Amino acid sequence: MKYQIISSSSKGNCYIYNQDLMVDIGVAFNKIKPYLNNVKLILLTHRHSDHLNIKTLKKTLYESPNVKVACGRFLVKQLVDNGIEKSSIYVLELDKTYDLGKYIITPVMAIHDVPNFGYKIIIKKDNYKIFHITDTGSLSHIEAKDYNWYSVEGNYESNEEMERRIVEAKKKGEYTYLQRAKENHMCQIDTLNWLDKNKGVDSKYILIHQHEGD
Repeated sequence: MKYQIISSSSKGNCYIYNQDLMVDIGVAFNKIKPYLNNVKLILLTHRHSDHLNIKTLKKTLYESPNVKVACGRFLVKQLVDNGIEKSSIYVLELDKTYDLGKYIITPVMAIHDVPNFGYKIIIKKDNYKIFHITDTGSLSHIEAKDYNWYSVEGNYESNEEMERRIVEAKKKGEYTYLQRAKENHMCQIDTLNWLDKNKGVDSKYILIHQHEGD
C-alpha cells in the first residue's frame, strides 16, 4: 500500500492512501496538484481549516470533476454553501459501513471541539485494512484490532509534559492554547498504549499531527 503525507501538522493536513484515496485537504492547491490525476475519493474529517481548505477543495473538484467527497452530515451544509455540488458528496453516518467503489469505509467518532470523524478503511482488492484518526482527545471508545496500517495522532509527548508547559506559561502570564490541545488531542504515550492493545504482529503505524510548539 503506497502512502503519502502531503502535510501533517496544525499548518495543514492531507494524506493519500493507495494513490487514489485522500484523507483531508487542509493545504494549498499547489501541494496536491501533482497527485490529482490519481485521486478518486476524498474523505473529510472535520471543518477546521488545517483539515479542510474550502478553496482547495473547490479548485480540486473543478479541475477533477469525477472526484467524490465523503464526509459526515455535519459538513454538508458548509460544503454546499461554498459551492460544492450535492452530487459530488457521499453523506456518511457514524459507525455505519459504506461500499464506495474500491473501498469499504466506516466512520468512527473522534472526540474534538467540533464534530469529527476518524475512518476505518478496507481496500477491497486485498482486504488491506487502514485505520486513520487525528484531532481526538481519546481513543478508549474505539477498537481496531489487527489492522495492516494505523495513522494515529500523537500530538505531544505526554500529559505530564503538557501540564508542565501549561503551568510555566501561566506563571509567565503568557496566553497559551496548550490546555485546549491537551483536551482535544492525543499524547504519544496514550496513543502507543492504544496501539499495543490493537495492532497485530505485522501491523505498521505512524504517529501523525505532531505538535510543533507554541
